[in-house]
Amino acid sequence: MVSGILHLKGVGSIIALYIIIGIILAIYIILRLSVTVSYRANSETDEIKLSAKWLWFTIYPRPDKPPKTIKIKNGKSKKSKKSKKSNQTLKEDISEIEEEFIEMSEDELDDKIKALEKELERQEQNVKQASEIPKTEKKPSLEETDNKSKKKRKDNRIKKSQDNKPKEGGFKAKFNNIRRRWGRYKDYVPMTWKSFRMLLKQIRFYDTEIEITAGKDDAYEAAMQYGRLNAVLFHGLGVVGTIFSLYKPKRAEVKCVFDKKVFEYKLSGKIKIRPSTVLAIVIVFGVKFLYLFLKKRHKAKRQYKLKRKLMLNSKELLANE
Repeated sequence: MVSGILHLKGVGSIIALYIIIGIILAIYIILRLSVTVSYRANSETDEIKLSAKWLWFTIYPRPDKPPKTIKIKNGKSKKSKKSKKSNQTLKEDISEIEEEFIEMSEDELDDKIKALEKELERQEQNVKQASEIPKTEKKPSLEETDNKSKKKRKDNRIKKSQDNKPKEGGFKAKFNNIRRRWGRYKDYVPMTWKSFRMLLKQIRFYDTEIEITAGKDDAYEAAMQYGRLNAVLFHGLGVVGTIFSLYKPKRAEVKCVFDKKVFEYKLSGKIKIRPSTVLAIVIVFGVKFLYLFLKKRHKAKRQYKLKRKLMLNSKELLANE
C-alpha cells in the first residue's frame, strides 16, 4: 500500500515536471517568432505606410474604436421637472405683480418707484460701509514669535556659512560638476554601448527595394547627379549593413533622366526582430550592471574603512605624544 502511494507521488511529480518544461518550451518558441514591421514610401503618390505585426496581433496601426452610442431614456429627468416648476412659479408671481400695478394710478406708481429707489440707495450705502470697516488683525502668540525668531537666526547662520564658502565661477562649477558625474558613470558606458550595439545588430532588414529617379535639363549635370546618388545610395546601404543586419536587397538602383528636372523615389521592405533576443540582451545587461554596481559599492566601503582606520591611528598617535 505504502509503495503504491510512493509510486503515484513519483509519477505525479514527473508529470508536473513535464508540464513545466512544456510551458517553458512553448513560451520560448512564441518569443522566437519575429515581430515584422513592413514599410512603404512613394513620392509620386505621397504614400507613407507603416505596419507592425506579431503572430496574429496587429501592433500598429491600431483599429479605430467604434463611437459610443448614447442611450436616451423615455422618462423625463428630475432637473427638467424642477426647472419647469420654477418657471411656472415665476410666471405666477409676475402675473400677480402686474395685476397690482394695473390697479394703481400714475401718482401712486411714481411714489412706489421713488420709495424703491431710496431703498436701493440705502442698501448700497450699507454695503460700502461694511467693506470700509477695517478687519481686526489677530495678534501673534508668544510661541509664533519665538518660532519666527528661531527661523530668522537659522537663515542668518546659513547665509553666513554660504558667504564664507569659496565661490567658483559659473563655467568652472559646471565643468567640475560634469567631471564628477562622468567619474561616477564612466564604468557603465562601455557595457551599455556594447549591449546597445548587440541590440541594433539583431534588427534584420529583408526584401529591401529602393528606386530613385533623378534628372536635370542639362545632360552633364544629370550624369554628375546620377554618379553622386549612386555613391550615396550604396555607401548608405553599407553603413546600414554594419549597424544592422541587412540581407541582400531585392533591388537598389538609380534611374537617370536627361531632358527634364525630376526627383522621385520608391522605398519598401520589411524589418524583423525577435522578442527572445531582446529579452536575453536586457537580462544580460541587467546582470552585468548589478555586478558592476555591487563591485563599486564594495570597493567604496573598503576605502571608507581604511580611511577610518588611518584616522583612528593618527588620533591615537597624537594622544600618546
